[in-house]
Amino acid sequence: MAGGPAAASVDAIAKRAGVSRTTIYKWWPSSASIVLEGLLESVQHSIVRPPGSSSAEALHHHVRELNRILSHPPTGPLLRNVIAAAASDPAITCAVLDQWIVPRRDAAAEILRAAVAAGELSDDIDIEVAVDALVSPPYYRLTLGMEPLDDAAVSHLTDTVWRGLRR
Repeated sequence: MAGGPAAASVDAIAKRAGVSRTTIYKWWPSSASIVLEGLLESVQHSIVRPPGSSSAEALHHHVRELNRILSHPPTGPLLRNVIAAAASDPAITCAVLDQWIVPRRDAAAEILRAAVAAGELSDDIDIEVAVDALVSPPYYRLTLGMEPLDDAAVSHLTDTVWRGLRR
């Protein structure tokens, strides 16, 4: 996904590939769908829990890695453009949710479920709300073009949410 958002137009992609715009549109309905496919190929499908980590450590790792992915050029700016396109394209919305958002949310939810099963967290927590509290800040900052969270802010976020979920 070299070149960032400026290089992600159908015209630019067709020119680099040495094909016509029509050829591109035979395979992809929009530049956002091309960019999403490229992002999915270049970024790990989900964030993997480090072997031997505690649930709290795994949660810190998950949010830190998500923040790193979203703040890494060109990934962050490209994903921001895809999310913007999703606002007016239901097919892109479904693709972003199914292929990008849900796998990463599921990984965070699995960490929380394991912590509940181990008795580290209260068994009456709402997993979806907890995941929202953890992963929304990096996406919020990405979509609004704000500076990404630094490592200290990520640690503070995960520590604060973790404390609120404990027994």
